[in-house]
Amino acid sequence: MLGLDGVLDALDYDGFGSREYRVGTNAEYAVYVEYGTASNQAQPYLRPAVEKALSEFDRYTREVDSPDELVEHLAVKIEEYAKKNAPVDTGNLRASISAQRVA
Repeated sequence: MLGLDGVLDALDYDGFGSREYRVGTNAEYAVYVEYGTASNQAQPYLRPAVEKALSEFDRYTREVDSPDELVEHLAVKIEEYAKKNAPVDTGNLRASISAQRVA
């Protein structure tokens, strides 16, 4: 598997579109849910969302018309999958996950 760095290298990322997105959450405890703690088992939701979205990359390239649209589509899919996989925790974590355009 290439991993994200390998995918970006293969796409010649420096010249690839002009949009940039961040997908994440502002819930302070989110990192502890994702990676676990000494007393709580990890419940990954964001990393699997990235992996799933990247596994569908070829399909996305057929659904978009530009590199910028592809980046946006990937960010939205990562957000969607992360929300679907986030553990139920009164809804705060799940509701706080978002894809935001930063450039």
